[in-house]
Amino acid sequence: MSQPYNPRVVVEKTPPALLQGFFSKFSGFADLDWASLSDDPEPVLQRLTKLNEQESRQVAMRLRQVHALSEPAGTKALIESAYDLNPDVASKLALMENGYVRAFWCLVECPQLLDNERIYAYTHSLRADSRESRVGFPSGKIIVTQAMLNDVVACIKTAYQDEHRADVCRLDHRESEGIHLFHAYPSDYMDEIDTYGPDDHLSSVRIKPPFHIVCYVDEQAGTITLFAKGGSEKHEVLFKGFATSILHAPTPPKAGKKTYDLSLFKNPNYELETDLAHHLTRPRVVSMRIQFPDQRQHRITFDVDPNDSRDSIYEIIRTKLRGGFAELSRATILSVELQAVFATPNRAEEVIRFKITAPRWCTLDYDGKEGLRKYLRLWGIENDGKRLAASPAASGV
Repeated sequence: MSQPYNPRVVVEKTPPALLQGFFSKFSGFADLDWASLSDDPEPVLQRLTKLNEQESRQVAMRLRQVHALSEPAGTKALIESAYDLNPDVASKLALMENGYVRAFWCLVECPQLLDNERIYAYTHSLRADSRESRVGFPSGKIIVTQAMLNDVVACIKTAYQDEHRADVCRLDHRESEGIHLFHAYPSDYMDEIDTYGPDDHLSSVRIKPPFHIVCYVDEQAGTITLFAKGGSEKHEVLFKGFATSILHAPTPPKAGKKTYDLSLFKNPNYELETDLAHHLTRPRVVSMRIQFPDQRQHRITFDVDPNDSRDSIYEIIRTKLRGGFAELSRATILSVELQAVFATPNRAEEVIRFKITAPRWCTLDYDGKEGLRKYLRLWGIENDGKRLAASPAASGV
């Protein structure tokens, strides 16, 4: 079970040098003698209470992220996401002494990683089923103005007004290397909590908590990714609002469901190329299920030893399947299971097995391996991908 957030714990477990790197940019910490700061968190905690409203929200959001990322699952997500940004950063994180140091180091030295989509969704508990992406928006430099932000807030309020939500809404905006992050905090339904008052009496207090709407706009790729509750109807309104307010453009239609094409695995000579900088071995097929064309109810699964790199699925098919590769070329591949290995210097190898079932299911969609999942498009497995590997003609199979 995860521990509840406590700013005292975050401050206590973070070295003073890292605390200084983050807090020194806030006016309330200008007079703090960092050199004399010991393990006592009180000087830092006292100054936290004196920050203005905007700074207090900013600091609280970042400290909550550090807290979430300090736990084992958060550390795992942080290191894996770092591979996409810079494998050297991931290697450096793996060597750090604990989760708080890793997360706070990123906050100081690599803050864009904490705004990475996967990390942001993890630290703010954004549900995967609330996510949708659209492509086909205009690309080019975006200069975000306060008027644009006001228009987005007005759109959000309109979208939820029939539900008596979002009558109040704050909107934050940050940009890094052409990726714009918009985080809205519209008010949710009224709620009540029990709390002790100044007189030490326990009573109920009515509160108006916020919920999250998060939007990423990639100005170079012309894409928008949205995290929002409410399903497709709300998404349509919000996409239109962001597109109109920020890009001054219409909203492209919703993309069709992605499909996976496994026909390339009929070719035993097809190689799934990887970038050396990612320290990722070429994935190896360890299981394949096929369906025969003449009798579609006739199916067979081939498996090999995942721990023996010399055990080849294609050698089994060549020797055990009547007709060999010619028969495979006529069959339909229903699913494949692949095994890849991340072999990063100064870190234990990580073996990843993932399964793809045609036409629309892949375990990488659910386990957070976004860096590996992106290769599906490059290899030509995902329907909108481009083949990176050189594939011999099918006639050569």
